[in-house]
Amino acid sequence: MMKNQTSQRIQKGFSLIEVIVSASIGTVVILMMTFALRLGADGFNEATHRIDALVEARAAMGTLADDVSTIVGARNQDFGWRNTDERFHEVFFLTLKPIESQDPDEAVGDVCFVHYFTAVTQDAPVPDAAFSRKLYRRFLSSGELIGSLNSGQLPQADANPDQAEIVAFNVTRFVAQPLASGGNFNPLIEWTPSRGLPEALRVDFQVVDDDVARLLREEADWNLGTPLAQNLILENNEDDESNRGRSFELDLEIGHEN
Repeated sequence: MMKNQTSQRIQKGFSLIEVIVSASIGTVVILMMTFALRLGADGFNEATHRIDALVEARAAMGTLADDVSTIVGARNQDFGWRNTDERFHEVFFLTLKPIESQDPDEAVGDVCFVHYFTAVTQDAPVPDAAFSRKLYRRFLSSGELIGSLNSGQLPQADANPDQAEIVAFNVTRFVAQPLASGGNFNPLIEWTPSRGLPEALRVDFQVVDDDVARLLREEADWNLGTPLAQNLILENNEDDESNRGRSFELDLEIGHEN
């Protein structure tokens, strides 16, 4: 009798309620798996964007450190610095570079000129973003300096993005403060032109990842003059490091390789 009941149940198949319950359970499992995969993908993308920002910022600081380490000159005319505003500086100087790292048509020696500055331009590196602030490096080979060196002055420090290369995107701070020797008890103090060539360059550099940069669509955002930019970037949000960006603070000794 028991065998007949089992046989009859198999022949009848599943009831409608059983099918609905099974389908519902399967749907819930699929949704949970999809949600977990999406969270994992979002986390991976966010981590990748942050890593990209760090790698780019470190590469830019490596280039700057290499230029600063070979600064030459002994007079204040051999070094220039401009405080564009409290978050964005300019620095320019003479530096030694081998012939092979210069423009072959303009290389006549090893003394070259480098100018670092930031500018907001429309060629944003992330989709749907119109503007971005970038760190630029303008480089003049030794042959391009002959006229300036003969006059005893640095070349004109023209902060023109069209004449420079981009070394970092999504920049929200570039402070390059020159420092002078202050004696045994105060080794580094604020530099003034009357002190000749600085002893070191204190750099405070910050970039944001693409997720934050995508929200900063207007030129005023990158000048940190809008409520949106101030909320995302400025120090009133200092508990949230992910919004404030990736920062580097370091003292670069000037000309220590000479």
